[in-house]
Amino acid sequence: MKHRFFDIVIETENGDVGLDKEFVLDVPEHDMSTPVDRMEYLGTMLDMVTAASGCSVCSFRSEDFSKVCA
Repeated sequence: MKHRFFDIVIETENGDVGLDKEFVLDVPEHDMSTPVDRMEYLGTMLDMVTAASGCSVCSFRSEDFSKVCA
């Protein structure tokens, strides 16, 4: 499932800074039936956007990109 990641905030030694980039990443489907499942899903998303940006991401917003493109 494609997700658009935006409003990304990264951690620097001078404080938190907004990243002026967006990423569209393929996030695997995930069971969202329990709070633990939802937290694991958010952790997966955080790991993916951190790897894509190469920065220490502390927050982000995302949306299902397939709904945006439809």
